[in-house]
Amino acid sequence: MSFIFDPAATKKKGLRPPKTLVSDLMFPELDRQLSDDPKLWPNLNGLYILNVTKRRKSVTTWYLLFQGNKIKPIITKLKQTSKQATGKKVPVVKLQVEDADVLNFVAGGLTGMKAYVARRIKVRGDLVLAQRLEKLFEKAGGRERAMQFVQQNEQLSAQSASKL
Repeated sequence: MSFIFDPAATKKKGLRPPKTLVSDLMFPELDRQLSDDPKLWPNLNGLYILNVTKRRKSVTTWYLLFQGNKIKPIITKLKQTSKQATGKKVPVVKLQVEDADVLNFVAGGLTGMKAYVARRIKVRGDLVLAQRLEKLFEKAGGRERAMQFVQQNEQLSAQSASKL
């Protein structure tokens, strides 16, 4: 018995190939940039647990652990890695955000306060720590870097689409 992929069959059943999440592009890039430039490491102690959703359904979780500006931040999807990395107790904030809003937040189109008031982001835990995440992106030039990253990905997408 052989398996043949039929794109028409997936359309009939309402199945679509999985799309890449914005958060799955942005956070590894943020990790790469922090690895390349220790000057970007924030003087911040805390664990951000970002529950990323699509149409209000949880699709992935990211862990951002900051332990001061002397230790490289850890950005991962692995819960155990983020908890084992620190031997001391750190403040924790849990955020729930739509995948599309991740880019808006990092790129500056959506501020944390606007998102919170409009209920586009849910926050549990240390609210002061939650507010510092936005300042972290601003201070590190995250908005400019995010826009450059988006433009590069658009160019790559256009090039790969033209090859098809």
